[in-house]
Amino acid sequence: MNKYFLPIILTCSFAALPLQAGQSLEQALPLLQQKQRTPAQTQQVLQLFRTAKDPNTVFAAGASLVRIPPARTQEPALMNLVLRSQDPLRQTFAAVIITAMGATYEEFAPLFEQALTGKDPVLRAYVAAAYAIIQPKNLSYTHEVVRLYILDNAFAQRAMNLLAAESKQQLKFLKQASTHTDPQIRAAAATWLGDLNNEEAAKQLLKMAKSETNADVTTPIATALAKNRDFTFNETVQGLRKNYQSVPASTYALALGFMTGNAVESLRSGLTDTNKNVRINSARAAAYMAGVLNTPDAFTYTSDRQFDIHLLKSLIAPLSALASNGSEEEKTFAQNALRQLESLME
Repeated sequence: MNKYFLPIILTCSFAALPLQAGQSLEQALPLLQQKQRTPAQTQQVLQLFRTAKDPNTVFAAGASLVRIPPARTQEPALMNLVLRSQDPLRQTFAAVIITAMGATYEEFAPLFEQALTGKDPVLRAYVAAAYAIIQPKNLSYTHEVVRLYILDNAFAQRAMNLLAAESKQQLKFLKQASTHTDPQIRAAAATWLGDLNNEEAAKQLLKMAKSETNADVTTPIATALAKNRDFTFNETVQGLRKNYQSVPASTYALALGFMTGNAVESLRSGLTDTNKNVRINSARAAAYMAGVLNTPDAFTYTSDRQFDIHLLKSLIAPLSALASNGSEEEKTFAQNALRQLESLME
């Protein structure tokens, strides 16, 4: 069973409610996703983890307990699951939770090694981080630790700190992960590189942007490029010259959209550039920017949403000109940008 969505869904916003017997995963999520919990609430999550029959619920509760580990006094009960549970998922996650609590039992190594051969990529990611904590000299699963970053960045970082004593070594692992055959790992690598916020990481992101074609990876790359605009802005703007039908052109345009007001002046120039690709990609970036500013989490990408909307309005005139006088392709992209702007103004 693919449980990839479960840790992600834990980030949904709900008000905390007490768990009841037989409660569904959907009803339990408000408590599972909390940033902090009281001892009594943690006990409720532990009870859910121990007794739930649905594998999805076991997984979600286990992931929540890794993110917010229980007190060490709960270790005997969890160890009992490791030793006696007939459910491999519950048994393995119990060992991961104990490791997240601060214990380093090398006796868990065979259990983790077996789980690391499984088909579920998300379970492998959690297990890889726990395995790294107890066996930090084994570098066979660094790519799985990178995968975990988009699910539980704190636990992934804790494991990576043990695998890579120096920042250069960590960057090396992330570079390796950024070229992995698994798009989930490449996407996680892009996200992690973006959070490093340094020039070397930014160079790798720019390198990824030139060749990545998987849509599940290009969006994290674009977001990461925007986070690192001090190092990536100029080359990202140059990317507008790429053939507008290519995937990299869309990645660069999306990155400029995430940069919001910082990119408006470049888009204004691009809309009247002599190069057709620049004009089309600038219109595309303007549409992306309007979409970004029109989302509930716009504050993630702008420090002053209203000011950036005001700046974006200044593109209406050149977009209108392109929509009226451009080629059929230019008209299509410009008209779409104008529709997005109109939706933003509503």
